[in-house]
Amino acid sequence: MQQPSGPLIRAAGPRRPTRQQIARRRTLAALIVVAIVALVWLAWPRSDGIDRAVGTNSDDPSTGGASPDGGEGGNDDAGVIVPGENPIEHVIFLIKENRSFDHYFGRYPGVEGATEGDTLDCSSFKDADSVELSDAPLVQPHDLGHAFYPGLLAINGGKMNGFNCIALGEDLAGYSQYDRDSLPAYWSYADRFVIADHFFTSMYGPTFPEHLYTVAAQSYGIVDNKSTTNVEGNYCDDNTEYTQRFPLEELTDDDIKRIMRLEDNITATPGQLLKIAQYWQSTRTCFNIKVLPDQLQNHGISWKYYALPNIWMNALQAIRHVRFGPMWNKVQDPETILQDLKQDTLPAVSWLIPPEGDANEHPGSSTNVCEGENWTVEYLNAIQRSAAWPNTAVVIVWDDFGGFYDHVPPPHYDVMGLGPRTPALIISPWTRRGDNADGGAVDDNVYEFSSVLRFIEELNGLESMTDRDERADPLTGAFDFTLEPRLDPLILEPRDCTGG
Repeated sequence: MQQPSGPLIRAAGPRRPTRQQIARRRTLAALIVVAIVALVWLAWPRSDGIDRAVGTNSDDPSTGGASPDGGEGGNDDAGVIVPGENPIEHVIFLIKENRSFDHYFGRYPGVEGATEGDTLDCSSFKDADSVELSDAPLVQPHDLGHAFYPGLLAINGGKMNGFNCIALGEDLAGYSQYDRDSLPAYWSYADRFVIADHFFTSMYGPTFPEHLYTVAAQSYGIVDNKSTTNVEGNYCDDNTEYTQRFPLEELTDDDIKRIMRLEDNITATPGQLLKIAQYWQSTRTCFNIKVLPDQLQNHGISWKYYALPNIWMNALQAIRHVRFGPMWNKVQDPETILQDLKQDTLPAVSWLIPPEGDANEHPGSSTNVCEGENWTVEYLNAIQRSAAWPNTAVVIVWDDFGGFYDHVPPPHYDVMGLGPRTPALIISPWTRRGDNADGGAVDDNVYEFSSVLRFIEELNGLESMTDRDERADPLTGAFDFTLEPRLDPLILEPRDCTGG
């Protein structure tokens, strides 16, 4: 779900005492912790800077990247979108919480996965030993740090070895992963459809700004969650809520270059975070930026945002003109999509945001991944049984890395990210075919959340909103529109989650 308030190393969510304790005095607490960190770092040895690696694909996904593995038939243009001439009529963007790719799929055959991970000496920030990734339990023992700074520390300039130094990471709970036995449904979807193994989170974390990227291809420069949790309401409905942001409209080119150097060398010298934080400004969690629903509304394209109000993941509740305008009627309970599927009234574009708890799979508070997987199975079964299925594409991601290990360095696009890889599944009768167990494929094109928005924009002939969606690959490696679709649904049974 959501990294608690403050840009530093934090752990628990709003349902957890640690988040409530930390959130009360956000600005003062953040300054105190930054000062302490800076003092500790004064004793650490200086090291050379580290250039950020970008994984196996080009830094510009529009011009680089390998083709998906094992494509059957098709060609380089198989996934090209021609507005008005494409079979996809419905896109569902399903966003869950706080997991990394290696954590869910590092053992899946044929992907860019890892079964061991590098660590860091948390006192000196020198490279330490590699450890084997352990079997992950269905119920994680606790949350892990996953905000902006933990994301930077985990990446550590591309070394991908700082996951043990984030909050509550010292017990190596973040160095764990699932397999086919523990995540059978997700692995079955990967077998049949497309698993994307270079799908990165849009920024370093945490939940609130990551979810803004899923609707706006930007976060208004916001780098943190909200500052208070003890007032009823959320975002535009709570006047006490503030957060921190980069004032991107004021940063010079030299500012941006300096910030990105600091991010790439976050452990090189004492006080790197403090130097970055000097650029941040406080802002209300209620503001106006262009969101994709604006374009959809203006062009008469149907849409809904299926999310409960007053949860951390409801990004549209922070957009003033949406929250206090007629578009708020399109923000509806997630269960409503089940009714819309039965009544054949599924909109052209849907965001599906699970409720807090088991459904969204956020670690900690006894959340059971098995129950979360069952929630996904219920909704995907409903989609595949509906009249909309032959012309539908579902994209499933997790909003940030959750503190869990991943070994692929993300591209460094700007001061916001990219962040560590998310698990990503693309489900449709039109997905590319390959060598996975049930005819599915591995897609190694570079994506981030803006890629889904770019996909929707291209389907509907819409202009991009920001530099992010303009440069994003619109999921071109995931589909093959030159072959006949596989219309037979993959209907799975929920499993017994007791004893996990």
